[in-house]
Amino acid sequence: MDTQTSVTSKENGKLDDISIAEAIAQFKEATSSIYDAVGSIGCATAANAKVRLNEGKARAMELEEKAEEVVRSRPLVTVGVAFAAGWLVSYLLQRRS
Repeated sequence: MDTQTSVTSKENGKLDDISIAEAIAQFKEATSSIYDAVGSIGCATAANAKVRLNEGKARAMELEEKAEEVVRSRPLVTVGVAFAAGWLVSYLLQRRS
């Protein structure tokens, strides 16, 4: 196979003769650039996901503390609501069967 076969390339409005080896090298360089770009996008997305995860954890902790406060301040209401919710789920599940 002859690696010196020339290919016509149009770059910057000019036609140049380049060898197959040069064309392959340019293709590899372009492919490498694409992989780097995709990799950096993935890293940025992962960093963004970690930030959102930490924000979600903080928000969940806040809601947990608020729920504990409500349970401690009104334990009978909490038990009543839990009973009613359990009864409603049970009723809906029995009705399906």
